[in-house]
Amino acid sequence: MASGVFYISTYWSGSAARARNKFNLPVTFVIPKEGAIGWLDSLSIPKGAHNVAGAKAFINTMIDPGFYTQWDSRVGAPVSANVKAVAALPANAFNRAVLANPAVQSRIQFQEPITDDKRKAYLQLWQEIKAQAD
Repeated sequence: MASGVFYISTYWSGSAARARNKFNLPVTFVIPKEGAIGWLDSLSIPKGAHNVAGAKAFINTMIDPGFYTQWDSRVGAPVSANVKAVAALPANAFNRAVLANPAVQSRIQFQEPITDDKRKAYLQLWQEIKAQAD
């Protein structure tokens, strides 16, 4: 991206925001009219964690609107699942323009967990494809 050679590319919204905010690159993030695949990352605390209080404090910081708006405007952040955090962004903020718009949201198909049966079917298909390549 920094070389200026790319005119179109697959790019995560957080990376695109960082390219624009931190490195001042002329990046525009677009969800095509045909749609796009989206997914959600999550923060969790594993059973038996040694510092549950610290983990909770970290998670609360990451989803706090005050922290999020600073992170997004100074560096560029992925879109937050906290609607209040996204709403606290300036109106022209990259992530607010992308996902605060219902018309844009309707074009994103979020991935969902797959069943064990579907996972087995995918694995079987993958094994067949690999066998054909040998």
